[in-house]
Amino acid sequence: MAKHPSTSPFQVMEEEAYHAFLEWPVWLVLREQELAVYLAAHRPQADPRAAQSARAAAQSDKDN
Repeated sequence: MAKHPSTSPFQVMEEEAYHAFLEWPVWLVLREQELAVYLAAHRPQADPRAAQSARAAAQSDKDN
């Protein structure tokens, strides 16, 4: 039987770095979306009427 070459720790680390590099833009987009949702939910409204109109605008955007 042929021996399987053992993978060196450097080769394993290089492969993990390569996959992390490819996944980085996807992670950034997902994180940006999470942050936008969080900031929208925790943004204080100075005027209660402004908050009400903002909710109405968001609701109409969801309906379209």
